[in-house]
Amino acid sequence: MVKMKEAQMERAKHFFENEYQERGMVKWQGYYLSDHTENVLDYTQQRQNKMNQKLMPGMSQEDISKVLFSAYAKKHSVSVQGKEIVDDLVPAIISGMVKGYDEDNVYIGSIRIPLESINWIQEKQMKI
Repeated sequence: MVKMKEAQMERAKHFFENEYQERGMVKWQGYYLSDHTENVLDYTQQRQNKMNQKLMPGMSQEDISKVLFSAYAKKHSVSVQGKEIVDDLVPAIISGMVKGYDEDNVYIGSIRIPLESINWIQEKQMKI
């Protein structure tokens, strides 16, 4: 029994040392292609969403502050849109929890947004 295992191990060793040919990167190309395709589709969808984004109605700083304070106190998420239009693209709507604020900025998730650059904000109600 031991001799049989040794013979099998010897055959396997011979096979991998002399006959087996590694295909190298060829076997990974399918993974790269699918990942690339997925990234291109995500980018295309994001770009399309940006191009179709509508500018939300502007709000006063007082109304913006009220919504921010309410969402922060209730631990609700908000949706925020900035004012600055770049290359004819309306700013995307950013959503997230109000994590904090200081004199000039509000922190939505991990994003710092200057208060004066906010055009529109909406508090998201919690669904039960």
